[in-house]
Amino acid sequence: MPASTRGAVARGPDPSALGVEELRDEIAGLRKALASHPVIDMARGVIMATASCTPEDAWQILVRVSQHSNIKLREVARHIVESAYGPPPPPQVRSALREVYSVRARQGQ
Repeated sequence: MPASTRGAVARGPDPSALGVEELRDEIAGLRKALASHPVIDMARGVIMATASCTPEDAWQILVRVSQHSNIKLREVARHIVESAYGPPPPPQVRSALREVYSVRARQGQ
């Protein structure tokens, strides 16, 4: 059960209010996802160009870098896109990128 649902259940006994609250939470989550989608796609393009990989490989690189750096994927994507125009990403993102790229190189990808 999602955290938003648990919180809504604990707030009140009215099932109709629970449904409205769940819908509001879902809408907020979808809006956030839609807002971050373009920057994630741009970051995938940057990775595809620099790592000579497929869109799916670029997605997997983003996921791994996010996990290795303990930074949300949309933030990793933002740092990568910004680095194409300015300063490099933060040290933890650079380090995770180097690690993921070197693993890919060792695997012949």
